[in-house]
Amino acid sequence: MAVAINASITATFSEAMDPTTISDTTFTLYDGMTPITGMVTYVGVTATFTTDVDLDFDTQYTATITSGAEDLAGNALAADCVWTFTTGLDVEITPPEVVSTVPPDDATDVPIDALITATFSEAMAPATISTLTFTLYDGLTPITGIVTYVGATATFTPDANLDYDTEYTATVTSGAEDLAGNPLVGGAVPNPWTFRTAAELLPVIIVDMGLATTFAIAATAGVTNTITAPITHINGDVVLDPVQTCNAVTVDNAGGFGLCNGMAPTISGQVITNLYPDTTTSAAIKADLNAAFLSITPLAGPPAVGSLGGGTPLAAPTTLGAVAGSPLVLGDNWFPAGVYTSTTSILIAGDITLDGEGDPNAIFIFQSASTLTTGDGAPSPGARTRILLVNGAKASNVWWQVASQATIGLYSEFQGNILAAFSITMATGATACGRSMAGAWVGGAGAFIFDSNVVSVPGNGCPL
Repeated sequence: MAVAINASITATFSEAMDPTTISDTTFTLYDGMTPITGMVTYVGVTATFTTDVDLDFDTQYTATITSGAEDLAGNALAADCVWTFTTGLDVEITPPEVVSTVPPDDATDVPIDALITATFSEAMAPATISTLTFTLYDGLTPITGIVTYVGATATFTPDANLDYDTEYTATVTSGAEDLAGNPLVGGAVPNPWTFRTAAELLPVIIVDMGLATTFAIAATAGVTNTITAPITHINGDVVLDPVQTCNAVTVDNAGGFGLCNGMAPTISGQVITNLYPDTTTSAAIKADLNAAFLSITPLAGPPAVGSLGGGTPLAAPTTLGAVAGSPLVLGDNWFPAGVYTSTTSILIAGDITLDGEGDPNAIFIFQSASTLTTGDGAPSPGARTRILLVNGAKASNVWWQVASQATIGLYSEFQGNILAAFSITMATGATACGRSMAGAWVGGAGAFIFDSNVVSVPGNGCPL
């Protein structure tokens, strides 16, 4: 191909070079035996010889990079690099275009660490490819980064990862020129071009209850039950260890609550203790329960070092919920799947909605550094605290990590699994679709206090 008489001559190296060794003594241009004067610049891994005047038409020239050029470690070129080219019969006036981009225009699900590139229809003058001519914007906000140019491709590398689920606009301006000085023009490929980054993927969280899976209730300091019609009923198994009492009376150690001072809850399951069915089963259940508790506890606790960080902060003081029928507000009475962390307590006063957004596997985890409390209410149809599950959300996938104790208020309709380090109290008429584990942490002494309640393992007495 005939070379333009005003073209810059470039050489791209395999690695970064020592700039002090790239000069007009190591990069030369000759017309036969006649040296051509010019200026040598070095950017990235590309050296450019810019002649002082235009070259002659229809003339062969010889360019040379000598072995005096060295890399940053002082290694010289193995031999002189020599190449020839011939200028054209006329002035080169064809402007360059962008022929491809990465990501392409209108691309979606682009990784947040993606590099943005533009490939040109011909070689460009490296000095004109920079952050001044290759830009990236989030709306009106410029994204900082570095621009490199190799071959016929310019690359914009952002200084930091892009934001999730965000539209960006990349542009290469007409300030970018080819080697003949012709400015960039529009072509078939859109320039500017837009793309959207991928939505953030929530970490896959699996809370493994192990041997505690079938248990609706756990208590390490015994249970207390008040007779208020209707009698408390438990759909699921119960584990009591080490204190195996109901209303301060030792249970029967035969799978039931025993006498319970005449006020035993009814149960669809059995009561496991450190003596029934043997002396080892309850300890194994408690070990699995403690492991599950720590798996949803923040990295720094409390009450102990856990393994689940990265929760969305809940602003203190943490009072959630709103009057039934109120507009849904993110972080107040409406929550998509995720992990939410309070550095104080959590009080639920009104309705909150947990939205699965169509995902039946959506996981919700709420971490309280202190207590969990739901406000008192009245029997239906009166106002009361409710946790509402919509669009695929399931009680079995809702977890409440409580570093202290939990209190479920009068007539509350509670959803999800409570793993409390210490005690759990259920006021009159409160119901829970989910496991309620008092003393879930190995260091906690957790009593369970009932008063005309229903507690069910999801799938056993209430929906999954």
